Amino acid sequence: MPLFMLIALQDHLRRAFIPSPPVALLGISLMGVATADEVIMRNGDRLSGDVVRQDNGQLQLETGYAGTISIDWQQVRAVYLDDPVPVLLDDEKVIRVARVVREQEQLQLTVPPPAEPIMLPPERVEIVDPEPWEMGDGYRLSGQINLGLENDRGNSDSQELDLDFNLNYRRRRHEWDSYGALAYSTTRDVETTENWTLVNKYTRHYRRRPWYGAARLRLKHDRFADLRLRYLVGPSLGYRFDTRDDIRLSAEIGPGYLHEDFYDQQDTDSWGPGLYLDYEQDLMADQLQLYLTAMGFRALSRQTNDLWVSRAGLRLPLVGGFVGSLEYEIDYDSNPAEDAKTTDTALRFKLGYQW
Repeated sequence: MPLFMLIALQDHLRRAFIPSPPVALLGISLMGVATADEVIMRNGDRLSGDVVRQDNGQLQLETGYAGTISIDWQQVRAVYLDDPVPVLLDDEKVIRVARVVREQEQLQLTVPPPAEPIMLPPERVEIVDPEPWEMGDGYRLSGQINLGLENDRGNSDSQELDLDFNLNYRRRRHEWDSYGALAYSTTRDVETTENWTLVNKYTRHYRRRPWYGAARLRLKHDRFADLRLRYLVGPSLGYRFDTRDDIRLSAEIGPGYLHEDFYDQQDTDSWGPGLYLDYEQDLMADQLQLYLTAMGFRALSRQTNDLWVSRAGLRLPLVGGFVGSLEYEIDYDSNPAEDAKTTDTALRFKLGYQW
């Protein structure tokens, strides 16, 4: 074959199988496109990333350049979602939305076709991309179990190992908490400590309100304080304070009924107000957590009886779900059994696992 024919055939094959520069660049650019959600602010700024959720007036956006950031929902003009996500409304209805646009103090929710866009007041949108348990699909169960070394002073003078747990169940606006602690030790085959505590609490949350209703039952047994069983039961009204993102604070108040069953003396019964506090604060970029749980009760009867039980400590996340804690507990009873001390204190070093 003549040389010029070979050159012509080679050029023809090159044109047939090798794309032209514009086509090649277009193919490369299409392969490099990464889909993402887009948030447009009222001032025209555009942010891209993955929308995590929106609730309590904050839009959580996960970005590749600044991690997860919080955006004031009132300053957002539009959200364009790469894939439709569920939106929970205030009547507990769930719809899938591909776009949210704010128009004259109304939210336009664009749903997948053929449905028409929906116009709603902003306050009707409760959560964007909620968890399944928030929509009533299943539940969320979390908890922690700890094993600790304890040094007691009071009605029990000993060093011992103790066990405690905390379970939390959530489904929509219903929440159930259980806390239990057990301490038992012997010294030279002589029992020196025998006490346990169990607290069960039900909470009913309300939509977008800091107020909530609760009811609890608190049980305690302490053989060396001559206390066969103490129980405190009653409802309460709670309030969650609007603080910084790294601080969680709630307080409750309500009437309670207290019954104390003793081994060697007459039982007591009384009514009175109860006060409950829960406080948590994240420290050192979430590497350390400060916490306080406290309960106070004052009996309104001829025989005054004040109770105060608090646990305060520092919690340090380790690896693989394990956590270390240093905790100090105070248990005060102004009217204990005869020959029993009014105050028990305990300092605990605990190693636990949370999920």
